[in-house]
Amino acid sequence: MSDTDQTTTMPSLDGCEFEMISSTASEVSTTSPSRFRYHQSGSMIWGEYRGDTVSVGRFAGQRLGDSITIGFAHAFAEGGAALLGGGSSEITRDADGRLLLVEAFVKDGAHHRSVCVQVDPDDGWGLPPATADDLHLDGTSFDLAISSASAVDSGGPTRFDFSEREGVVWGVYRGDTVTTGHCVGVRTGEALDEFFVHELVATGETLSGNSSTRIEVRSDGLLELVEEFVLDGVPGRSVCVQVDGHGASAV
Repeated sequence: MSDTDQTTTMPSLDGCEFEMISSTASEVSTTSPSRFRYHQSGSMIWGEYRGDTVSVGRFAGQRLGDSITIGFAHAFAEGGAALLGGGSSEITRDADGRLLLVEAFVKDGAHHRSVCVQVDPDDGWGLPPATADDLHLDGTSFDLAISSASAVDSGGPTRFDFSEREGVVWGVYRGDTVTTGHCVGVRTGEALDEFFVHELVATGETLSGNSSTRIEVRSDGLLELVEEFVLDGVPGRSVCVQVDGHGASAV
């Protein structure tokens, strides 16, 4: 259900960019602070971020009134394992009328708070180069073959288009039951953990969930995604098969 109009006093975040100005979790760089670019459609939120400590980051979530809840994934500039996490923010304004995002999140078991302020858009949103292995998902597309959540339309199944950089995976999907969906996650070898949000064709309702996926190579050389998920609190299972010759470009 699209409920951004219910108790919403702040404008849409679509196309807005923010820079971090304070955080209790780490020192904020004065020269290259973390920058976030938001997209919004109805109550769906998604976007990208980068900064002095983050080489590539992606997030997706929901907006309810002037509150947003997201799942995020990012790779660290200094290397190491990518991180998957979540947080929630309140949209407000500062004394100058600029939009503020006041975020509450947990890091290493401790509760933290950060503040981001709206800034002018920046075109510098390039990506680090892709590094491939046999299970790399950058530029791949998959069709839903089996799902416990709904019947699969063989003539127009849900299709997933993925991008990947430095272990961070993100994608967009749509099909017979889903108008549009966005996912973000972290891949470690054959394991992919994700957060996702999508809008239903039938009702316009926005649902979110998380999943754990095993990536397998089939006998025909195509990849297969075997997924255990929880959608709006309900567990399920699905299988997606790579579409030969179809891919997505990283954005």
